[in-house]
Parts: sequence; C-alpha cells; structure tokens
Amino acid sequence: MTAPIAKLVTLKFDGDFQHHGFRVTLEVGPDGDRPDLELSAMLPPAPELLQRLHRWQQHYRSLDGATRIKPKAIVYKGSIHLVEACQQTATELGQCLQRWLSSDSFRVVDQRLREALNRDDPTRIVLRSADPYLLHLPWHLWDVLDRYPQAEVTLGAPTLERLERVAPASAEPNAVRILAILGDSSGIDVEVDRRLLEVLPQAEVTFLVEPTRAEINDHLWEQPWHILFFAGHSHTQAEQGCIAINPHDSLTLAELKYGLRRAIAQGLQLAIFNSCDGLGLAHELEPLRLPHLILMREPVPDRVAQAFLTQFLKAFSQGDSLHLAVRQARERLQGFEREFPCASWLPCLYHISAEPPLDWDALRPSTAVSQPVQVQAEPPLSSPSLPLWKALVTSVAVALGVMGVRSLGLLQRWELGAYDLLMRSRPAEVMPRRLFIVEVTEADVNAYGYPVPDNVLLEAIERLQTEQPRVIGLDLFRADAAPSLQQALRSPNMVALCSVRHSDDPNRPGIGPPPDLPETQIGFSNVVVDPDRVLRRQLLFMQPDPADPCATRFSLNALVALHYLDQEGIEPQNLEEHQIQLGQTRLVPLDQHSGPYHRVDHWGFQVLLNYANLEQFADRLSLSQVLQGEALPELGDRAVLIGMTAPITNPTDYFFTPKSGTWAAQPVPGVHLQAQMVNHVLTAALDGRQLLNPLPIWGAAVWILGWSAIAAGITWKIRRWHHLGIVFVVLVVTSGGLVWGAFILGWWLPLIPTWLSLSSSSGAVLLGKRYLSPSTNRRRV
Repeated sequence: MTAPIAKLVTLKFDGDFQHHGFRVTLEVGPDGDRPDLELSAMLPPAPELLQRLHRWQQHYRSLDGATRIKPKAIVYKGSIHLVEACQQTATELGQCLQRWLSSDSFRVVDQRLREALNRDDPTRIVLRSADPYLLHLPWHLWDVLDRYPQAEVTLGAPTLERLERVAPASAEPNAVRILAILGDSSGIDVEVDRRLLEVLPQAEVTFLVEPTRAEINDHLWEQPWHILFFAGHSHTQAEQGCIAINPHDSLTLAELKYGLRRAIAQGLQLAIFNSCDGLGLAHELEPLRLPHLILMREPVPDRVAQAFLTQFLKAFSQGDSLHLAVRQARERLQGFEREFPCASWLPCLYHISAEPPLDWDALRPSTAVSQPVQVQAEPPLSSPSLPLWKALVTSVAVALGVMGVRSLGLLQRWELGAYDLLMRSRPAEVMPRRLFIVEVTEADVNAYGYPVPDNVLLEAIERLQTEQPRVIGLDLFRADAAPSLQQALRSPNMVALCSVRHSDDPNRPGIGPPPDLPETQIGFSNVVVDPDRVLRRQLLFMQPDPADPCATRFSLNALVALHYLDQEGIEPQNLEEHQIQLGQTRLVPLDQHSGPYHRVDHWGFQVLLNYANLEQFADRLSLSQVLQGEALPELGDRAVLIGMTAPITNPTDYFFTPKSGTWAAQPVPGVHLQAQMVNHVLTAALDGRQLLNPLPIWGAAVWILGWSAIAAGITWKIRRWHHLGIVFVVLVVTSGGLVWGAFILGWWLPLIPTWLSLSSSSGAVLLGKRYLSPSTNRRRV
C-alpha cells in the first residue's frame, strides 16, 4: 500500500464578482515542491452570491450573545426570529456557492483537482485572492472536503514568499515557547483560555494579563517565541484590525511592527487570535510575513471561541498537522449551531508566507549544540577597472529592457498600485463646496420601497427646485417614469440617467432615459474600471451608437459640470489632437499608451480622475431628511446629485477607488463617484486645479534612462558593499520623493520602472565588474 503523500493545492482567483468573474489558476503538487499540475479556468460573475454574503453577514451580526468584539461596536437584538433568519440566509448562501462552483466553465478545474488527490493524502487547499469578499465565503461547504477527509481549505495572502529565519536557542530544551496575551476581558471569560494553555505538554507559556503596549513590545524583542496567542476583545477601527490589550487601551498590530518583525525573525511561526474580526488582523500582518495565522472571520461567541481552542490545542499538541487540527476543531463546533448559528463557519487558517506544513514537533527546537558563528570582515567589491563606457552601455540596455517590459503591460499592476499609494499620500486640499448630494439610504429603502417610487422622487425634486440650484443630476434610472415625474425632468436644469449597451455582454443590454428629453439633458452612467476593479479614470464623452437605448455623447458627470459652467459663461472649445479647452484647464484624453496603460480599453474621452476628500467639497442629506423638511444648505451656486447609497439593496453600484486602500478596502457608492467627477471638472475649469497627466513615452524613457545611468555610474565607482547599500537606499528614497512631489504638481512619473532600472542597472554593473573586469582573477590578502 502506497504511503500517503502530503499535497499542496493552490487556487489563485483574479477578477471580481460583479462584472468579469474570476480567472482561477489551479496548482497541485507535493507539499514543499513544485506543482505537478497547473491549469486555468473561469468562474462566471456572481453578483447574487455577493448579495447573499452581505445578507447573511447582516443577519449574523444582529444576533445576541457575548462575543469577543468590542462591546460598543455591536448592537444586541437577539430573538428566535433572528436565529431562524440567520440559518435561512446561511443555507441560501451555501447553495448559491455550490451552484457557482458547479459552473460549466469551472468544471475542468474541479474534475482535475479530484483526480489529482487521494482520500488519505494530507492536503492543504490554499485560496489566494486580492478580493476581500471572496475570503469571507464559507469555503468549507465545498463538497470537495466531504470526499477528502484529510484536506482543509485555508486562506492565503495574494502573494507568498518563503523567508529565511534564524533558529534561536530555547531557554528550555524541546519546549514550545508561547507568548499569551490575555487582553480586555469585559463580559467574556478568558480564564478558560489560560487554563487550556497551562496544561499543554512540552510548552513554556508566558502570560501577559491586560498588559501595556510597552510590556508586549519588550517581550517580543527580548525572547524568542514560537506561538503568539491573543484572547480578548478585538474590533475594526478605520479599516484596521485592533486588539483591546486592557480595558483602556487598544492598538493595531502595525503599532507592534518592529517587535513582531523581530519575533518572526527569531522563529515565530504561528499566531492565534481567539477574537473577532480576524481577517482585518491578517491584513495587518501580511507585510511582516508571519507564516501561519488562526483567526475568526466574524464576531465569535465566547463559548464557541473556548470550544474551538480546546479541540484545536488537543489535536495539534497530539501530533495532527496544523490544517487538520483546525479542520477537526472547526467541525466539532457544529454541535453548537442550534444555539450559535454558523459556529463552524468562523475559524479559519490563513497563510501569509510559503512555509512547509506545520506540526507541534516542528515547533520544538533542536537540542543539538549550536556551533559558534564566525564573523568575517566585509569583502570589497571589485575595483572599478571595468571601463566606464561599458557601465553606461549597460545602463542604456537596462533602460531599454525596462521600457520594453513596460510597453507590454507587464508592470501595469504594480504601477497602478504605486499610483494608488501616491493618491492616498497627498496632502489634504481646501476647495469650494459646490455640490450637494441627496442619498437614498437603506433606511430610505425600508421606508419608501425599492426602487424609490416616482411620487416620492418627484416630491424631493420639487423641494430642491424651490432652492433654485444650478443643476440637478438624477443618478437613478427612470426609463418608464410616471408622466408627472417626466414633466419635472424636462426642467432645463435637470439631467437624467441612462446606460450604454455593452456589445460583448448580452446581460447588459443598456437602459434608456426617460422619454422626450433632449440629448443635453441625458447622461450615461458607464464608467471604466481597471482590471484590479479600481476606478482611476473618468469617462467624459463617447460617440454613441444611434441604435443604442442610451444614444448620448455625454456622461452624467460631464453634463452636470457643463450645465454648471454654462452659467459661468464657460463653454468647451475643441482644439487640435482631440483636446478640449474648458475654462482654465485643457482636457487631454488618455491614449492606449498613457503611463502604464497598455492593455486596457481606451474607448471614449478619458482622463485620470484627480480624487479629493468628499467632505471638503460636498454636503449630504438623506432622502428622508429632505422630504421631512430638514434645513438645506444654500443651493443657488450648487450642483445637486440624487443617488443610491444602499449597499445591501443596490450592491452593484459600488466601486473601489485609489483612496480605498488595499485588502480590507471599502467600496464607494456610485453617486459619490459621480460627485468626485463633477468636482474634478469644476475645480479644474474654475479654479485651475491641476489635472493628472502621465509623462509621454519619450519623457518616461528619458526619466528611466537617467536613473539607470546614475545607478550604473555609482555602482561602477563605489567599492564597498555597505557604501553601495547606503547610496542605493538614498537613490530609492530620492527618486520616490521626486515622483511624489511631481504627483502633487499634477505629473504622474513612472515609479516602479525607476526602481526596477535602479536595481537592474546596479546589479548588471556588479556582475560586469566581477566577471568582465581584469581584476576578477585577483585575490586580496
């Protein structure tokens, strides 16, 4: 009989739920070795699955019970009806997930995966994706796990890498060293957690009970640890996971960054957060590359947290691998689900770095006597006998190579990420408040229904019109508006909405505008989203198809801005090369080779969207507040937008932006994006606010070549490694600072190609000095 072989299955998901679906890449092979099988398939768009996930989360988080989330962050409303509603939405979510995974386009991956595995093989199935919602799905319901009892689905960071670590000596031979932080225990019982840790075999546990930040930091620095454990309250604050370390203080893991980095370098392998909001904590730990985390996806009841820890520690300390111990402990939570719905959905294992499977014995340090470390003097680099002209030719070749790679779009993903970082790091701007937003919230939907009835919308428009705003943009579809609403929409200062047909998507046939409106009062809602689902570009105009239900040249945001500017006496003027003069600004459209964009759509007249802080330029009220007569701001010099901000009722009208951040980012409602776009045009035309422009191709080539030549020249000249390292850091910081400064002034300079040319040029010259220099064969004594 063949012995079981540990397998590693990796599923990489690239895409989104709403529009494109996911490209799924499957890799299967022995754990710790290269994959034997690689193939790709598609999962179709699944907006219904995303909506059911949001609905289940809403019902689950409304349940009663003592949870390990910060008490002020949850509302207690428990009842038998809420429990039944949670169970029902959980069943619907599970069924929807199974249907999605049974899609014809995904069947080849599903079948090959089942063929590649054996029932007795210990198997880790690692799901990797940058989509935050995908990680919240109940993947343990996938029927693959029913067939393979030695397998467990785990979550993984979008990118994995293996780290080099030192092997620290232990104060007690063969002991697993655990640092246990027992934080704020208000309303919960963390003493159970303590008793479980105290009886672990071959373990040396240090407890910090409601410690200060300084105490935690000191322990992370001063001693090596194998496991970090936290029990207590945790919550999310400003999109960051926070742990409550005592009744008065909370901190993010970023505030322990250097201590955690030190602990990881000394052998920290596993962190267990027996608390709530674990995926937020995982996001905080990703940059530090801690190998393994055990966490809870959602608010966790106290008894469930204790039961999971009991079963997990028992299985793990008795020899089960980490992923099988998690599966066993998770499945045993099913016995609690009559009282605590979906208890077995909560625990999950999260991988941040590409480390081999972990078990209890692997954590116990070796008792072998360590050998003394010999410290050698730093060897010098080769002398600069390589001709300077060869170094400069090398820099030109490197720059051309970087430009070639960039022209193929291979750097686009990283350049767009750097663009987002630059956008978020800009200083705050002060600008006029020219917009007013009427938001249709979830509360409004509950009060008036969905879609909002025409008579309710008409009443709101009539109230707004009494304040005589310059223009009102309706970011709601009303192709079949009632006659009374149609009459109101014919007012010269009204702009209605439609949607252009997507010729490559039969499920998006387009939506027409209200009848009998001129083109100057009809704007399309279509936007352009990058492959990573982030909206960075603003679509102003495009040439319509006369047969399209939305046959207009203007976007909603452009038309609202033009109506506003018309009352300032400003009209667009066409210039050469498809450019447009609008007040104090000149609109220059992006082309297919603007900045890093090389393999994305460039239809219509697009510009980079220069985001601002919404609170700086717009006031907001809900639809109910407007209808109930709440005082409105002075609207005589304002543009008004009316749109949805109800993520559960209307989840498809939400978008990620450069200012959303990364992993745990919150999408922005469409009406807020329309406000950003209107403000972008108005501030540029009226105030001269700088538009964002990428360097032309020749400018980017000169910039990259210059930095490549600087790196080559310095590497050619410097002879000591540590000197070269210091200068290289200075070059990276200087180039980054210049790019940031130029971005503030409105120019998007290539940052990632700059850093790539710096490192590649320096590395190439180093190799040349070593292998092409006459001094290569000499040895210094």
